[in-house]
Amino acid sequence: MPVIDKKSIAVLPFVNLSNDINNEYFCDGLTEEIINALASIKVLLVTSRTSSFYFKNKKATSKEIREKLKVATFIEGSVRTSKNKMRITVQMIDALDDFHFWSETFDRNPENIFEIQDEISLFIAEKLREHIGHLEIEDKLVEAIDVPVAIYREYLKGRYYIMKLDYKNSIKGINILKEVIHKSPNFSNPYLDINLAYVNMGTMGLLPAFEAYEKAQPYLLKALELDPNSSRSQLNLAWIECWQNWNLKKAYEHANKALEMQQADDIYLTISNFLTVEGKLDAASNYLDKALQLDPYAAINHHYKGFLYYLKEDYKTAIPYLKKALDLDPKLPFPPIYIGICLLMSGKPNEALTYFGSLEGVSVKDLTKLGGETMCYAKLNETEKCNDGLKELETYLNTDLVDKAFTFLILVNALLGNNEKVIDLITQAYNNRLPVILLLNPSPILKPVKNHKRFKDIMLKAIPDNLNYKQKKKYKQALLDSNEIKKYCKELEQIMIDYKLYLNPDLSLKDLASYLELPANYVSQLLNLGFQKNFSEYINTFRVNEFKERVLLEENKGLTIMAVAYDSGFNSKTVFNTFFKKIEGTTPNTYLKSVQKK
Repeated sequence: MPVIDKKSIAVLPFVNLSNDINNEYFCDGLTEEIINALASIKVLLVTSRTSSFYFKNKKATSKEIREKLKVATFIEGSVRTSKNKMRITVQMIDALDDFHFWSETFDRNPENIFEIQDEISLFIAEKLREHIGHLEIEDKLVEAIDVPVAIYREYLKGRYYIMKLDYKNSIKGINILKEVIHKSPNFSNPYLDINLAYVNMGTMGLLPAFEAYEKAQPYLLKALELDPNSSRSQLNLAWIECWQNWNLKKAYEHANKALEMQQADDIYLTISNFLTVEGKLDAASNYLDKALQLDPYAAINHHYKGFLYYLKEDYKTAIPYLKKALDLDPKLPFPPIYIGICLLMSGKPNEALTYFGSLEGVSVKDLTKLGGETMCYAKLNETEKCNDGLKELETYLNTDLVDKAFTFLILVNALLGNNEKVIDLITQAYNNRLPVILLLNPSPILKPVKNHKRFKDIMLKAIPDNLNYKQKKKYKQALLDSNEIKKYCKELEQIMIDYKLYLNPDLSLKDLASYLELPANYVSQLLNLGFQKNFSEYINTFRVNEFKERVLLEENKGLTIMAVAYDSGFNSKTVFNTFFKKIEGTTPNTYLKSVQKK
């Protein structure tokens, strides 16, 4: 069984015990606000909204919650409202040992929404700290919003519909939020949520992407004017810097600021996305794994995991992740593209052709079926059908589907070996500032043109820090100077605290290097000069300390010493005993006897 971090928690959707549908909006809003409040506590791993809401209106056992969400603790609650009174019941359950260790009932005035949210969030944080150990908790976790309660309730109603993620409900939510803006023009949240709704519809193919992003932008700009320093604002700025301004340096700055404010899966996914653009696929995978840990039921996270395996040309591994994404969200438009391409690139062009031919609904609208079949015809040498497909794709170059049309035209011509045509198309796409340019960089289908001078020139103009095309620095005698060693030592210590990489028994120096985005030999030097340790000594010191903590826990009293050692990241009895004695100056048995006497 994988090790579950004891400082991990999920907040399940609060149950509406009232008949009033308006109370449903409040229940969802309360749940979201508590999730966001707890996510602001450093070192606490809080399951994101998508995965928590996967369990809405479902009965699940403590064991199922633990296994599906990989959390040590979870919260469940209910809300009952009347005209002048609101009763909120909250329970906290230890998912590892399956017992309720705290419950509380709050009888409050429904008008005091913000005070209620903050009070409950603080109560939960305090009780969690008593149960699992030290957490740094601010005096206030939920800031009151300067709008009347009635308007805030309308805002929750609009967000309720937007989060259903289909076209009809998104438009309904947008209209409600526009009315909220009309009544409270200085309230930043509805602007951000209208922006989110349009971006989601554009991303999912429910609206033409260009039209959706154009409609979204004024709302985002207004939200940033009203509140530029929230994590959501910083995340949106990161997206703009990457996909509109092609400035990855600033994109990382905004994304990292967002991450400092809140550990959220969409922030980790965003950083993974930026790393992918640069071709840093190992580091991208590490950030994506963090997103999946926080939100294991987000379809987009599973899709991106599959997409990264596709980019690494591990097509067989990619397909199950892409299919899982469709199981979670059948309307997600991206997985079908890459399921078909993975079949095609793994030597199954006829199977890929059948797959693309069977697609219906949203995939037809976004050219996946036409583009996918044309790629298959290129691979099968069916020239006439391929040419017909290319001609039809070209008709979309002056439509809202220009980005997708360019993508497929580039990929089909690459499969045909028309390298000069590929470069011409990429040049056109670059001149039109199409976002597709950034995703061509790591594409395995474009390997034949990656050394082409014109291709390199375009990639370097679009991504100035592109590691794939910049002339590699010659290694110097001392790879890192003293200031760099100090900087990276601090970064590495934080990474070890945040990610607990040492719990992975198969961790390698190369894995560790990917988190710092440095070559492995730089990290080897960093460990030697910065910590006076080699890789094994550095990692196993953390494992020994983890063992010393775990072996004294009541829950581990029935386990053998080696069982605890394995849970602490060791994969060998000899290595454990050797390093323990080297670090502690005594054997594990002697150490345990000495601390048990105290």
